[in-house]
Amino acid sequence: MKNYIIGLFAALTMFSGCADYLDKQPDDMKTDKMVWSSRIETEGYLANVYAGIPMHNLHQDDPWLGCSDECDLSWVVYNTYNINLGNWTTSSNFYNKYALWYRAIRASFVFENNVDRCGELSEDLKKQYKAEVKFLRGYYYWLLIRQYGPVVLIKEEQPNDADFANMARAPFDECVDYVCEMMDEAEKDLPLHWQDNTNWMGKPNKIVCKAVKSLILTFAASPQWNGNKDYADFVNKDGTLLVNTTYDENKWRRAAAASREVIDISEQHPEANLRLYRNNENGDAEFNPYKSCVDVHLVNWNCEVIFARSEGSNTQAWMIHTFPGPKTLGGVGATQRIVDAFLMENGKPIEDPASGYVEEGFSTAPNKHWNPNNREVNTEEGRKQMISDIRKSEAWGHWAGDWNMYANREPRFYASILYNKRIMPSLPDDIEKRNFYNSPGQQDGYARAELYYGGKSRQSGSYTFFSRTGYLVYKNNDPMANMYDRVFPQQYGNVFIRYAQILLNYIEALNEYDPGNQNIRKYWDMIRSRAGVPSAFIATPQIAGNKEAQRDYIIRERQIELCFEGDRYFTTRRRWLADTPDDGAAKDRKFGDGGRMFGMDINAGDANTNSFAFTDFYKRVPFETRVFKKAYYLFPIPETEIEKSKALVQNPWW
Repeated sequence: MKNYIIGLFAALTMFSGCADYLDKQPDDMKTDKMVWSSRIETEGYLANVYAGIPMHNLHQDDPWLGCSDECDLSWVVYNTYNINLGNWTTSSNFYNKYALWYRAIRASFVFENNVDRCGELSEDLKKQYKAEVKFLRGYYYWLLIRQYGPVVLIKEEQPNDADFANMARAPFDECVDYVCEMMDEAEKDLPLHWQDNTNWMGKPNKIVCKAVKSLILTFAASPQWNGNKDYADFVNKDGTLLVNTTYDENKWRRAAAASREVIDISEQHPEANLRLYRNNENGDAEFNPYKSCVDVHLVNWNCEVIFARSEGSNTQAWMIHTFPGPKTLGGVGATQRIVDAFLMENGKPIEDPASGYVEEGFSTAPNKHWNPNNREVNTEEGRKQMISDIRKSEAWGHWAGDWNMYANREPRFYASILYNKRIMPSLPDDIEKRNFYNSPGQQDGYARAELYYGGKSRQSGSYTFFSRTGYLVYKNNDPMANMYDRVFPQQYGNVFIRYAQILLNYIEALNEYDPGNQNIRKYWDMIRSRAGVPSAFIATPQIAGNKEAQRDYIIRERQIELCFEGDRYFTTRRRWLADTPDDGAAKDRKFGDGGRMFGMDINAGDANTNSFAFTDFYKRVPFETRVFKKAYYLFPIPETEIEKSKALVQNPWW
């Protein structure tokens, strides 16, 4: 992305109002002519239209992790804490982007209607920039729809005296169609990709536009919005029905077709460099599924990235919040539900009697991948070499003595979850620095996570932050980082859409109207192959062709492949599963964002006697009882907006 966009992407101050921006001068007030006659000013305005795109800030401001069933954020200062306890109203303003995104939409119209006045821009650039703001307009509407449901559709620049107070919400399907219209119009004047102009990586192109259509059409085809009779009373004040309560199978066909267009680009345009990331296709000699699953989130602008922003600070902050203390904050905890969702190495779910899963006890033998270079690990030099293998993602999997629950799990498990006693990769091979992370008597030079009561990992900075679940999220942590000194070896990206999500959208949509379609297996196998696990149709052949069974496994595949990326929150809502009641089971509950959430027993034992051999830690206990009401399927329209517009109706059940 061009430097001016990087520099101004976060400059949200413009969105106090587009008219204000057009009037400002450096020291006094700028005239309208001054803004649109200068290339610098015109492109600066465009950069500010981009500025409303939210970064993934999943450890803090975003609710998509902390309010999903896969994660817990330890900090009571974040809005997820009150949301999960049901302590919010239409006036709470949690994650309130409503007005910001509408100001961004208005800015897109102002830019489109004035850019032709800039004589310092070529005609080709003007055409491209108009396409970009059309994309941004559609993308902001997508973000609004995803969070708030059907919204007020403004399709042209409004005069300052427009009657905004009497603008009502448009029906959901009309909102979806408008986003698709914007994506179709934008892609006409955008290149297929930016591989030939990498300075503009991060801007929309044809692939990005088609990918957004895949997202919103999959969203629209899902049970929340496709024939949901619970929304029968969701109407405007004039009686206009906002959600079609009649199921339409063609919505799934349309969603599949949108995803297929992205797949066709991958398969028919090799120059677009779009495919699932595999380490052996990106510089390494041999395929390593674990390394592939780690690096896909860390290698900037790799072949799987469709839409992203190149920046490092947010990913660095993520690592600080997820890495165990001391010196870091270590409070982003994975739930037991996501731990249980991961497959075994043979591709079978843990509840399958043939999976080989063992719930209790310590493993007596290590995984075959734990020491691929046959290192001598008992000397100081051997430990350093072993740590080097771990940091380079050559060695992975459980060690002898790890709890059996974590033994012989699939590579994505180890790429995503830091469990008690696991060696922490993201530290240097300095034995003294690694021993700093372990209690006396357990300082073996490796640095193993001590997540139990009294453990060293629960000491975070000047405060005591720690995981309440007995796990920490490891995904999107750079194993080559040095968290002791907070040294980060590379620039990271903030990824919004990647190719695996499009493949999952495609097979999910196909399954809803053609469960025997051979493409379901073809593209599902591609995801599993990269993950290093057998085909679902080999590991669990009984699901083949069964729509309901395949659906359950496809949703589980999303849960695993896209864990801790923000997808789970929206998947359980669009599939109308988030209000699944707590059935009282400590195990085997697959859905429901209310009721008890489980982890390990972090409060078991005595701080003076606990150690890795203490087995009471490994008991499933609830760490929190959450509140989830049907109203929470959507965020409320902020009360300030309701008060300003007499035509605006609130979301159901608020």
